[in-house]
Amino acid sequence: MDFLQTINGKGMWIASGIMVGIVVLQSIVFLLEALKEAKKIGVSQGQCIKAVRSAAITSIGPSFGPVIVLMALIPVLGAPTTWMRLCDIGAPATELAMATLSAKIINVDLRSAAYDIRAFSYSMWGMALNNLGWLLFSLLFTHRMSGGLQKLSEKSDPIWVKYLMSGAALGLFGYLLSEQMIVKNSFQVGNLYAGVIAGIAMIVLSKVGKKIPVIREPALGIAMAIGMIAAGVLA
Repeated sequence: MDFLQTINGKGMWIASGIMVGIVVLQSIVFLLEALKEAKKIGVSQGQCIKAVRSAAITSIGPSFGPVIVLMALIPVLGAPTTWMRLCDIGAPATELAMATLSAKIINVDLRSAAYDIRAFSYSMWGMALNNLGWLLFSLLFTHRMSGGLQKLSEKSDPIWVKYLMSGAALGLFGYLLSEQMIVKNSFQVGNLYAGVIAGIAMIVLSKVGKKIPVIREPALGIAMAIGMIAAGVLA
């Protein structure tokens, strides 16, 4: 069985389906608990139905971003794993970054012919361990978050804390982008232009998103699509 058959095999679908099933079960439990609480505080059934309908319609826009990343990751990670990761975590940019960085540990590019079952296992472990950290942190320290944020705000300027977090994200994706600029000791001008075009698209979409909130969530996916199209034309 070759690599693509392995990552799209029945075993992967079963394992991924179990995880997605747990997510669906959690969603049902949360919905039932929310309906019970709504009844306690006097929210009518009609109001609950309107809220659910509004949330369902609103979720259509944010789903565009993950769908675009889904199409980009399926040829690399396989359909079942991509489906599971985006349903389980729902952070396509983080999943893409971790899959890439983890494969880089053994000097394999995510989209190269050298990406095999070993590199795939590194990507799987990288994504899992990355998520394990914040899950454990949330479990152990969520109840202390309010006090920690209050102390951080008292001792530090909240604006600079925000800049620090934004800088960390920019540094991560800047590092990933810079690796695409030089391939086999050759500077890729087309990739540079594609990166610049995608960056400009993201800035424009972010500005538009301030006036049109529905644009905010799918902005990353749209910028990635623009970047991929630019790379295909210019590379």
